[in-house]
Amino acid sequence: MSAFPDGWAPGTWRLSGTSLDGGWLPIPVQGDADEVESWVVENTEALRGAWGDGWSEDAEEVVPLLLEASLEHRRPEDFLAFQVWPAPHPVCVFVHVALGVRNADDALPGPGDGILFESEGLGQGVLVPRTEEIGDASVVGYDILFTFADDVVVIVSVEPTFSDLLGFVSPSIQAFVSSLELVDPHDRTRTAEAPALLEARPGNSWVDSLA
Repeated sequence: MSAFPDGWAPGTWRLSGTSLDGGWLPIPVQGDADEVESWVVENTEALRGAWGDGWSEDAEEVVPLLLEASLEHRRPEDFLAFQVWPAPHPVCVFVHVALGVRNADDALPGPGDGILFESEGLGQGVLVPRTEEIGDASVVGYDILFTFADDVVVIVSVEPTFSDLLGFVSPSIQAFVSSLELVDPHDRTRTAEAPALLEARPGNSWVDSLA
C-alpha cells in the first residue's frame, strides 16, 4: 500500500468511526518534547480519574511509560491510531487504521488466508490472524482488510498481544470497525468489494475461540 498519488490528498477522503466503550485513546502525531510531556501528563490524569479506586502504585509508574511509548507506535501510514485500555489495569492494546492505495504488486488475501468480516459501514472485508513469538510466549493479533474500487484500501491492524487480552478487547474493536465509514472526495460513502474467499464464516467465531 502506498500514499495517495497526486491529486488524492488524504485530507480529501474522510474515514470516521465510533466506539461506545470507554478506554479508547487517540494517539496523535508525535510532537516536540514539551508537547509529548503535556500529552502524557494530561492522559495520565484522565486515566487516574477514570479508574478511581482501581488506580494503583503500579499504574502510577507504568501508565506514563505506556502513554509515552504509544507515540512511537503511531505509523506514518496511519489515518487513525488508538491505544485501547479495556480495564482499570496498566495493560493496553494498539489499534491502527491505515488508508491508502494498493500497489500493483500488493497481494490480497485469498482462499484460506483469512475469514470474512462484515462491517456495517465499510462492507465485507477479510480478517487475517497473525501470530508472533516474544521470548517463550506466543502473541496474536489480526489485520482486517477492505478493498474498494480505484484500488483504495483500508486496513485495520490490531498489534499482537496475549490471546486472553485480545479475546477480551476484540468485541469492542470489532464494534468500532463495524462503525467505520469511508467517504470519498465526491461525498460518496464507499462500500468495499466482496473478497474472494472459499468459506464465509463470521469473524467473531475466530475471536471467540481466544477467550
